[in-house]
Amino acid sequence: MSSADAETIYERVAKIEDELATLRNEVDVLKKALRNKIARHEIDMIKKGKDISSIVD
Repeated sequence: MSSADAETIYERVAKIEDELATLRNEVDVLKKALRNKIARHEIDMIKKGKDISSIVD
């Protein structure tokens, strides 16, 4: 790798920060989907007359 092709540490850190932000967004989407799934399950349980205690805030 020539010096012209080499990335600076700052460029590498910027790329890693971008990747981290993307991963955090994906985790947020998954958390929301899981919360929705749990909420739907709780509603179904309530409709069936079952006592539930929520684990989601």
